[in-house]
Amino acid sequence: MSYASLLVKIESHVRNLFAIHMQPYLVYHNLSHTENVVRYTAKLSEFYNLKPHCHFIIMAAAWFHDTGHLFGEIEGHEARSAALMEQYLGDTISEIYRSDIRQCIMATKMPVHPGNVLEMIICDADTWHLGTTDFFGEDHKVWQEVEARKGKIFDNKPALSLRFIEQHMFFTSYCIQHLSEGKRENVKRLHESIHG
Repeated sequence: MSYASLLVKIESHVRNLFAIHMQPYLVYHNLSHTENVVRYTAKLSEFYNLKPHCHFIIMAAAWFHDTGHLFGEIEGHEARSAALMEQYLGDTISEIYRSDIRQCIMATKMPVHPGNVLEMIICDADTWHLGTTDFFGEDHKVWQEVEARKGKIFDNKPALSLRFIEQHMFFTSYCIQHLSEGKRENVKRLHESIHG
């Protein structure tokens, strides 16, 4: 089976997982977020002119990377996502490729420490919104979801968001070039919302 046709099957399978197992509290880690990560991953794959097998690995990882949220707590969702990928792909691809996809999924675990360009790409695709005007809307959804899942209210959300975004790094040259300015603007606006 070709990489392209297998990616079509993976997309269909992941969409199905979200359709069947969607939880009402997943206001951020839902299909829409996964579609965004897939879109940004594809954009970076094209920009870096990845070889077909590398494109396949990173796209498969992007589709599966948050499926673990459907089946349990926030903690450990990356390992569950990787297990769902391995369960689905089984012997259709070599162990080496499954291992590479697993590594890319696990690379999104916070705090991130990507070890190669594929891992850098998925980490950047996963946090792309930090450098865009979508940040505040997306951040609001993150907090809605966290509070629903943890069953508690966080009083200092802007300060916690500020700490997160200030500790965050983009890794690919593309995102450093195209998203750093937007990120600085979001940091500035968070500072203003805290300090008036």
